[in-house]
Amino acid sequence: MSNQPDPTLWQLSINLPLPESDAIEQIFEEHFLTTSLAEIVSDGSLWRLDILFDHQPDQTLLDQVPDEYVFEIAPLIQRDWVSESQKQLPPVSAGRFYIHGSHDPKHTSSSVHDLTIDAGRAFGTGLHETTFGCLLALDDIHKERTIFNALDLGCGSGVLALAIAKAWGRPVLASDIDPDAVITTKENARLNCLSPLVRVEEATGLNNRLLAKSAPYDLITANILAWPLVALAPKITAALSTGGVLVLSGLLGKQENMVRNAYRLQGLHLHKRYKIGDWHSLILKT
Repeated sequence: MSNQPDPTLWQLSINLPLPESDAIEQIFEEHFLTTSLAEIVSDGSLWRLDILFDHQPDQTLLDQVPDEYVFEIAPLIQRDWVSESQKQLPPVSAGRFYIHGSHDPKHTSSSVHDLTIDAGRAFGTGLHETTFGCLLALDDIHKERTIFNALDLGCGSGVLALAIAKAWGRPVLASDIDPDAVITTKENARLNCLSPLVRVEEATGLNNRLLAKSAPYDLITANILAWPLVALAPKITAALSTGGVLVLSGLLGKQENMVRNAYRLQGLHLHKRYKIGDWHSLILKT
């Protein structure tokens, strides 16, 4: 295994207050592959922003970063991080859902919803607190009602879409802005023999003809981030059927009020909260 730098992948890392992250992202918005934010001071005063590129950023772009921020830019070490990390991930049990990689054996009980998930280059294995909270929410919803038409918005590796298809045996439409997520979700659907029930679309938010045509949905899951959840509140609510149920995640506890207020203005209210670590997952209903 080589430890030589891979010149096709570069990462810029910068520590800054959360409100400043959007301005920095805008500098590179037409050039980066992905970004991620992580809190590095427990009071929320300082965050680490990582921006991933498929090439070395031009110096003219780097010069636009304000002088008060010190950043690091370096090529990533060429290693198969996905394979290595997945081998270290234990299986996850969330209610009746049992999520594991292809390197782990299936669950022996027929009463358990067994799902084999390999994340590939997409986000989501079930181990992250946000996905875990959504799985608990889906397990509780499954005890209460039948679902006929569902949407998984921001599907990542397809965990939630496959969980819905597995539990209810109903068609699910999954979408993601990331083409790698679309490919990975399709692969995981085939791996679990759920391809007939899961259709996957590349889409930005709900800006997709098929997503609009398939609405309204009696179940929508959106495990993304707090600010996109707020921005999408009117469109997500409009796509939800009367009496439908909405599962939201990807938000920190301190962001919950902001997200809930956005949906309260659309007529949706909190039904149940799942607090996993610093992350909250919410069930909203009319």
